[in-house]
Amino acid sequence: MNLLTKNLIKISAGAGLCFAGGLLTFNNEAKAEGECASSGNLTQRCYITPATYKITVYEMGLCTSDPLAGTYINSSDEVVTDNTIDESTCTPSFKNDNGFEVDLAGGASQALTGTNFRPPVGTYPSAYIKIKNQFGLKGTHTLGGTPYYSKDDGVATTNSGLYDSWNENLLDFGNGPTCNGTTSSREMAGSEVFTTGATGTMKAVMATVNSGTYVGTTQANCANSTRMYGVFAPTVPVVITDDTQGLEVTFTITNRGMTIIPNSNVPAAFSSGPFSPSFKTY
Repeated sequence: MNLLTKNLIKISAGAGLCFAGGLLTFNNEAKAEGECASSGNLTQRCYITPATYKITVYEMGLCTSDPLAGTYINSSDEVVTDNTIDESTCTPSFKNDNGFEVDLAGGASQALTGTNFRPPVGTYPSAYIKIKNQFGLKGTHTLGGTPYYSKDDGVATTNSGLYDSWNENLLDFGNGPTCNGTTSSREMAGSEVFTTGATGTMKAVMATVNSGTYVGTTQANCANSTRMYGVFAPTVPVVITDDTQGLEVTFTITNRGMTIIPNSNVPAAFSSGPFSPSFKTY
C-alpha cells in the first residue's frame, strides 16, 4: 500500500507540534498572550478558537536535513534569514499544484485531494509545508456577556447581523498584509523554539514560485510573495519503515487559531493565530 493513501487532516483539541505558532499572528509588534478570558478587561492580545480557518495547501513532505538552514534565531533572539530554500534532501508526501483549500475549523477528518507519495524508508528530522499566504477567517468571542463578531474586514462588532468571514493576506511577518515602509525593517521570516509540551523548532519564510521552484522573498521584493514555506523540526524525528502504511497529520487550532486585538479593554479586531501540526505514522 502506498504511504499516504489515507493522508488525513484532523482537527484535534490536544496540543500538536507547533509548526507556524506565532508566525500567523503578524499584526504589528504585539504577540498574543494565551487564551482570551470571558470576563474582565482585555488589555493585551489573546487567542480564541476560530469558527473558520481556511488555508490552501500545495505540498507537504519530509526532509533529511533542514531546507531552511539559513533561517534561525540568533544570540540576540532575532530571526535572521538568507532567504534560501534548499529542498535537495526533501521528498513530498502530498502535492496539489492548484492548491487544496481546507478548513481547519471543520472538526472532522478530511482527505486531502491531490497526489500522495511514499517517502523512502528513513529518518526525517524535518517536515515542510507549502501554503498560500492568504487565510480565510471567521470568529466570535463573548466578553462579560457581550458577544463580539468578526465582520467582513476582520473588525469586531456587537451586531450579529454583520457576522462574516474575511480573507487575511500575509506579506511581512512584522507588518501583516502590507510591507513595512522601511525596507530593512521588513520581516521575511519567523521562527520559534518550543521547549515544553510537544517540543521542536518551527520556522517559515515568505516565498514566490518560479517555474515550480519556491524562492524565498527578499526584503526588496516583499510585495511579490504569493506563498509561505514552513518547516517544522520535532524533537523526535518522523521515522518511515517498510511497515509504515500511512502518515496522519493532525492540525490543532483550539484556543490558538485566532487572535483578538483589543482596544479600550474590549475586542476591536480579529486576526489569524497559529495552527499546530503533529505527525503520526501507522
